[in-house]
Amino acid sequence: MLDEAVRTIRAPRGTALRARSWQTEAALRMLMNNLDPEVAERPEDLVVYGGIGKAARDWASFDR
Repeated sequence: MLDEAVRTIRAPRGTALRARSWQTEAALRMLMNNLDPEVAERPEDLVVYGGIGKAARDWASFDR
């Protein structure tokens, strides 16, 4: 199991798709960008803004 405290999430750049379409890729990249340590308030806790907004309930939910 990964140690969640050391996970670093960054949105991919470029034209290569990780999802099935650009519509889903866009949503995935927005989520991942919000967890970027340069943008998020507390990315290790999935907090992305304002101290209470979360990108996912927990890391298991994020990984689904």
